[in-house]
Amino acid sequence: MLKPKFLADECTFIQTVRLMRKLGFQVERTQDLGMIGAEDPDIFAKAQEIEAILVTNDKGFGDIRAYPPSSHHGVILLKMPPDPQRVQSVHEALRKLLENETRFKGTLFIVDVNKYRKRSKK
Repeated sequence: MLKPKFLADECTFIQTVRLMRKLGFQVERTQDLGMIGAEDPDIFAKAQEIEAILVTNDKGFGDIRAYPPSSHHGVILLKMPPDPQRVQSVHEALRKLLENETRFKGTLFIVDVNKYRKRSKK
């Protein structure tokens, strides 16, 4: 089975990108695409254009009115607290998500320090 492709926006921690790459996933960063300072709609459009799952810490992408699950290839919203210990816990929940989930298209995943939850298109 083909592994999914991810696009990490610029607010996604480099440690998160490294973790995902270490797990064998292809992760592009908006910075690598010349999109530093790009507006959310442009980042979202780029993720759809390259058929990537968007990985972000930006809560705006969790607004299903603005970004309905039926409109995207998947969004992973990381609730990253500034505390390094808690970042590690979020990474653990992200690792579980990446190990357990196979369907990302049309799904918003919200990852926090204890778990992840998902909301799919209806």
